[in-house]
Amino acid sequence: MTVQKQQIKLPIITLLYLCAPLFLTQLAFSAPAHAAASSFPILGVLHAGNHPEALAVDTQTHMLYIAYESPGLIVGFDPISGKVRWHTPLGNTATDVQADSSNQRVYAVTSGNNGNTGGNLFLLDGATGHILTTLPIGSSENKLAFDAGRHIIYTADQDDGFINVFTFTSGWQSAPPVIQRTHLHAGSHPQALAVNSRLGRLYVADGATNFVTAIDEQNGSTLAIIPVGEFPVPPMRVDEATGRIYVVCAIGQELDVIDGNTNSVIAHTPTTPYPEGVASNSATGRIYVTDEGDREGHPGRPAVGSTITVIDGHSFANLGTLEVGRSPDGAEADPALHIVYIALEDNGAVLELSDSLDLPLKYDQSGQQAIAARQSSELLQQATIVTLILMTITLVAATLHVLLPHWRGRGSPRTQPADASSHPESHSPPQ
Repeated sequence: MTVQKQQIKLPIITLLYLCAPLFLTQLAFSAPAHAAASSFPILGVLHAGNHPEALAVDTQTHMLYIAYESPGLIVGFDPISGKVRWHTPLGNTATDVQADSSNQRVYAVTSGNNGNTGGNLFLLDGATGHILTTLPIGSSENKLAFDAGRHIIYTADQDDGFINVFTFTSGWQSAPPVIQRTHLHAGSHPQALAVNSRLGRLYVADGATNFVTAIDEQNGSTLAIIPVGEFPVPPMRVDEATGRIYVVCAIGQELDVIDGNTNSVIAHTPTTPYPEGVASNSATGRIYVTDEGDREGHPGRPAVGSTITVIDGHSFANLGTLEVGRSPDGAEADPALHIVYIALEDNGAVLELSDSLDLPLKYDQSGQQAIAARQSSELLQQATIVTLILMTITLVAATLHVLLPHWRGRGSPRTQPADASSHPESHSPPQ
């Protein structure tokens, strides 16, 4: 009986997943901000702006903060009541948002408008959305991280190649803040940032060199330069309990896991296609990666992703994928509420998903085969290069072995055989 029930239920769930993107696109902005969803694992759908990009959760109040790209907007949503508490327009394009659970503050950054207007760092009251402070930063697609213990906010300016360091000398808990600003250089295109406040380390991912740099927050010294997969993108996530850093490598189509205690990569888990966001949940030990399907560096190419990849947080095995909707981008988790939030950029919606061990995942064999083929191709290319180098060395060595005796012979004086006379042979005329 149990098997028969599962056979009846699974097609219904599959049909709901396939219809979810159409359902999301039909909801208008005037619809209720939080629409309940009866299908497992989708718990709710939130429409409060266009093109949701980044997500942040206050683990104390459980408020969800959403950065919408166009127009630049931060929304505070209360999942307990199911209501949007506030909307705060920032202007330009909102590119990142972070929540500080220690003081109910929200930090957000915007990028410039077509290079004409610079971006800004905003400090907001998490309860009301009131802007407390605005600080100018670079005009590129800025990302941020903060250390609540040391009262430092970092923003990455990938175009100018440096990191803004905002150190609060006072006013961290209440306005007005007094802030000292300095710069830090780490790579040519720093674009993803993360902080382990327990260890006092800042991590900077460089999209041009495919390295993550570990920096000592105390003195700014470089502790390690760690190679990762191709094109690491924001956000990076840090699990301070384990010291692990989760790095999404978009073009490499993998999630790299760094052990922050040894500064070494301990896992390369394949995802597809072209991942963008990541969230980890300590309650279930799961890692969620959004498969946006947008090949970075190719403007005008539409995103083709519609799934999230679920990864075991202990073995780092790829457990499978779940259909969620078009262009999943930002991801965040609330372990206490057992909720995972996914921003569907092209659908203009944020999903509430049940963080359950019973998620009906689908293992994408074709995607894994494509990744395996790509990895095999890379290994074959490396083997070919090594073979050509060895063949060249062998050819040079053989040529030198043949030519050296000849060269030595040409360089030494010629001698006659020992039984030969030193005088020329004379011939007497015949008698």
